[in-house]
Amino acid sequence: MKRLANHEQAAEVLQKTNLAICENAARYTPDSNFSAWAFTVARFQLLAWRTTASRNRLVFTDSLHETIDNASDATATAHDDHVLALRDCLTKLKHDDLRLIQQRYRDATALADLAKALQKSVDAIGMRLSRLRRQLADCIRNKLQAQLAED
Repeated sequence: MKRLANHEQAAEVLQKTNLAICENAARYTPDSNFSAWAFTVARFQLLAWRTTASRNRLVFTDSLHETIDNASDATATAHDDHVLALRDCLTKLKHDDLRLIQQRYRDATALADLAKALQKSVDAIGMRLSRLRRQLADCIRNKLQAQLAED
């Protein structure tokens, strides 16, 4: 949505994109890259908007759109690399640590509820989660640096 001149235009195209993603969900293959598929749907919505807005003097040039596309593709790839690294790092956690992470972030369990269930203080659970986040961040950083070294 960086390609649009103002927030209202971006909001309009985003709304149409979200609707198109929902309407075309049956066409998405679960084994494929969701981000790439969603960006493709967004790109088509943007092209449709550009066709409608082509009478306006403030339409971006094709070369600018290509530059933005390339930057967006790089961002999507980096995001996918982060997600893959996170998944791999999660598999390396101890079972109890993984369960705690899942309960807190996937299930949105409150710290107080986790503390009560684990018979620990809220501060102790907070510190444990802080250490686990740091451990995951370090693991992800190391994986991404190793990937860069390979490329």
